[in-house]
Amino acid sequence: MVDKATMQPLTTRELVDITSLLTTEDLLTKKYAQAASQLTEQKLQQFCLEMAERHRRNFNELFQSLNQHYPDPLK
Repeated sequence: MVDKATMQPLTTRELVDITSLLTTEDLLTKKYAQAASQLTEQKLQQFCLEMAERHRRNFNELFQSLNQHYPDPLK
């Protein structure tokens, strides 16, 4: 884990890229979950659920990483 005191602020470009990745991961989570709910073939349904979970974890990791750089100022 990186010491927060030594972390450099993210550039505007990095923030834009992370925001784009968060949006993409959220969309993929929703799309795979929706596909899983509409499928009747169990193997495909399971695959879609696994992919939805993978993208949800990706979203959470990106979000946590972003929060390490910019903790909630209200806390």
